[in-house]
Amino acid sequence: MKPLLILLSAMFVAAIGWWLGSPEQTSSAPTAAQLASPAPLPTSIINDPVTVFQNAFWKRPTPEDQILHAERREWRAGAEISQWQWFISVRPSRPLVAHLITDNAFGLTPSPEAGRKHAENLPSWFPKEAGMGGRVLTGHSGALTLIWDEASNLLHATGSGGGFHRGLPSQPQQPVVSAQPQPTSRLPTTPPPKP
Repeated sequence: MKPLLILLSAMFVAAIGWWLGSPEQTSSAPTAAQLASPAPLPTSIINDPVTVFQNAFWKRPTPEDQILHAERREWRAGAEISQWQWFISVRPSRPLVAHLITDNAFGLTPSPEAGRKHAENLPSWFPKEAGMGGRVLTGHSGALTLIWDEASNLLHATGSGGGFHRGLPSQPQQPVVSAQPQPTSRLPTTPPPKP
């Protein structure tokens, strides 16, 4: 009787595993409708060079930084940005090169994938492949890429992210009210416990 019970249990577990592994249950592949639909268009495109520079490098450009091209794309969900992507080409000043490359302000590492396409839907002025005659640095997530051609002193950069979301609402600070009297010295304010 015991071997029959073990055999039936094993068959039951195998049947559940087969059912959970069937294609109807694991359809993570995109459908034909999803493949046919184009990527959504950005809700806004910003071409102001100074604004894009500040959003890209978290600092203001100096008069020596010559911004050749700049573009920031934003996708909004209601009033909040749900996704963003920027592209910039700059003839950087020495302080900017020191900040981005030498000091490595964003913790980038040399990319082993030079020559590989690095983004989709690039502006016409942005290089189509990373590393064409330059040094390629990427962030650990791959969302930030710098392409620096030291010989021509030309820096191309691109970055993207998932957007900004409103944080939790702040709770008003409630004053802490203690039932115990507050000591004015190092001596205790209550008598010791009775044994």
